[in-house]
Amino acid sequence: MNKLFYLFIILISCLNLYSQDINVNVMVNSNQISQTNKSVFTNLEKSITSLINSRSWSANNLSKIERLNLNVLINVISYSNNSFLANFEFQSLRPVLNSTYQTPLFNYVDNNVEFKFEEFETLYYADNQFSSDLVSLVSFYINIIIGIDNDSFIQNSGNPYYNKAQEILNLASQSSSSNSWQSTSSGGRINKFWLIENLNSSNSKEFRDLLYSFHVEGLDMMHENLEKSKENIIRSIISLDKMNRRTPNSLLIKVFFDTKSDEIQDIFTSGPQVDTDLLYQQLNRLAPFFSSKWRNIR
Repeated sequence: MNKLFYLFIILISCLNLYSQDINVNVMVNSNQISQTNKSVFTNLEKSITSLINSRSWSANNLSKIERLNLNVLINVISYSNNSFLANFEFQSLRPVLNSTYQTPLFNYVDNNVEFKFEEFETLYYADNQFSSDLVSLVSFYINIIIGIDNDSFIQNSGNPYYNKAQEILNLASQSSSSNSWQSTSSGGRINKFWLIENLNSSNSKEFRDLLYSFHVEGLDMMHENLEKSKENIIRSIISLDKMNRRTPNSLLIKVFFDTKSDEIQDIFTSGPQVDTDLLYQQLNRLAPFFSSKWRNIR
């Protein structure tokens, strides 16, 4: 009996060494592909899910309700002989304190990604090793997403994950034949190279501070003081003007409003009312493409 008890304790201890920190939903859309055998796409979906779920990606010990929620949509454009061309869309969500609401943190599309995948292939990530373009792509964005999630709780706590994403990119750019890891890849300055370059730059200070102030001093406080929370959110958004003047057309500002435009509109079109005149002016300066949404909060 004692022997069984000790074996049970050892087993529980080993299980506690692994803490899943992401709830992931992977969907592969192959509607553009005419072939009748779709099993390779189903297995791609399962393999990516397993890659993400097979390890803990952060040092955080999270309860189930605290885990980051991640949706990955892969739209396959072409497929032949294990070679894929696809668009990858990543959407991460963060729980808001004392609510059931999940706020979007990162909405980003990486277009025209080339990679190889064999049906039933096991995807495995190892530090400081290049396995494949697909493994590097997924692990790169996982670290970006965890870094942003950490910054939204504790200021500048995302640094280790941005550094890891930089390492993954550097290794892939040296080991891969794909051009997608280079600064000159398609999409101009909207690519993996410039995304991590911006996040690790001192010029991103206002963006990184915004991640904290918008969420901790804004959304997380709404259960206590809705009006004060809205004022804090306004202040956090206006603070981006300094960054925008210093680095016009910033990729990070684009990412922020691609992610948050609907939420900002929702926050300021419901009560209680606060003064949004300056916010309205700055939103049109920072993100004029969403002017139709900003008109609703005037």
